[in-house]
Amino acid sequence: MRKGFTLVELLVVIAIIGLLTGMIVISIKTVKAKARDSQRVSDVNTIATALNLYHNDSNNYPIFDGYIIGSDALSSALISVGTASGIPIDPLNAGDYRYYYQSTDGSDYYLEYYLETNSVLGKSEGLNYIVPWPRIIN
Repeated sequence: MRKGFTLVELLVVIAIIGLLTGMIVISIKTVKAKARDSQRVSDVNTIATALNLYHNDSNNYPIFDGYIIGSDALSSALISVGTASGIPIDPLNAGDYRYYYQSTDGSDYYLEYYLETNSVLGKSEGLNYIVPWPRIIN
């Protein structure tokens, strides 16, 4: 009687190990994407809070239209008045947060960002945005 494994048995074991490894790699990628999405939502909420504090001090939002990269005019404005010590940037691609002012007097803004997954409650994969809320009517 011969001892050992047949070629078919070895191939089956190798295939099972490969399948399990592939599932683990895919699972890790999904977990990382969800973590980046959570960080993005936290970042834009931090930026929105800094914008609201800026508005409380100056009665308007910064006049800026562009990508938030940490060294842009919006970031400099928020840091210079002390509403933020630093401006967060997207965890994967710097410049994926974009700020638009909605009116020429700086009374409104639109902050957009992208999510990789549907993992954040109330947010969808792809383009999302924040606007000032609640709107105070004087």
